[in-house]
Amino acid sequence: EEYTFASGIRNPSGMALSLDGERLFVAERAGKILALEVDSGTVLQTIDVSPMGYTTIGGMAVSPTSGDLYFVDIDASEVVKVEASDGECTYNSLLNSGYKSDIEFSQIEFSANCGSSVPFSLTRDFSCSVSGIIPNGTLFEQVHTDGYASENPDVQSDAGMDASAALLTNRTDCEYDSGLNFDALLLGGYFCHVCLPQNHGSSCDDGGTCQNIQWQGFTCDNEFYVDYDDDSDSLVLSSLYYETTYSHENIIDIFRGTTYRFTVRTGDDRPVKITQNLDMTGGNSISISRLQNPSSFEDVTTGPILVSIDETSPDFIYLTSGELKPVTFVIKHREAEGLTDDNMPTTVLPSAAVYFSAQEAFMWVALLSLVGYAAFMD
Repeated sequence: EEYTFASGIRNPSGMALSLDGERLFVAERAGKILALEVDSGTVLQTIDVSPMGYTTIGGMAVSPTSGDLYFVDIDASEVVKVEASDGECTYNSLLNSGYKSDIEFSQIEFSANCGSSVPFSLTRDFSCSVSGIIPNGTLFEQVHTDGYASENPDVQSDAGMDASAALLTNRTDCEYDSGLNFDALLLGGYFCHVCLPQNHGSSCDDGGTCQNIQWQGFTCDNEFYVDYDDDSDSLVLSSLYYETTYSHENIIDIFRGTTYRFTVRTGDDRPVKITQNLDMTGGNSISISRLQNPSSFEDVTTGPILVSIDETSPDFIYLTSGELKPVTFVIKHREAEGLTDDNMPTTVLPSAAVYFSAQEAFMWVALLSLVGYAAFMD
């Protein structure tokens, strides 16, 4: 017996049943968890964890001892426990008060009239019957011999790849009636391709573009990795998409309408945050990560910082860690710059003028103010 229990769920990636069997938790991969009432199939509550940086939920489970709900996030590489904000999880059933008693009475009446061997159901179509025809075995045979399904031993190995699989990278005939076999894309190692659905098959954050890495996965142009370099005693950013490493001597262009992911790998001794202004007076700077990622109330030492750049964002933001020299980002409009994704535009500053301490900056501001005042008096 089959029927639709719940519909309208976007990219479901996991589910778990509460210990009492009364609630079913269903995860939407992009960062939402739906709590559905089993008896009615209605949504009791939606839990949105995407603002906390969890946008690739991979599965869920309920603890068999405590009943607590856990989920895993793929990009964050974390197991996360879901807790009620007030410490206690309660809900009100949406069922009619007499529904359960009517169902129990109907089950008794049905069994008395139809026998206990026939299952009771409110939705079953009793007119259907199972077909006794055995399916044609050819339906399960391999239907293509290109790409991965080749006798070439180089396929899916470090030595190389099959020539026919390599040609798939330039295929753009994505229509449903084209000659392109979409299975061959995945079997040929294409995890980011123009013919794959949902942002070319990737899970890049909003505004990001993916690039395939044969047999390994894909990378996104809106993701940076943040590390600490012992030799230079500084923060170092890297982009797999652009195959480039950036330091505090670079001003890095980023663009409005895009969510950027900074995966921090500096360790506990080097907490990192992103600010919209440098601390010039000794006061606290305003943390962009704090505004855009509610889970980042403290400086981040490992894991992602998500920053959504829109029309309200300032023209500059800074990646900082303690007394280390900051990395500067200038925020632009991609269309206005007439730029493409072929390379990441950066401006390299002269090393002697890269960074000012708070005291130096204050002195320069004071000096410029005096010059302006003298010019006005003249």
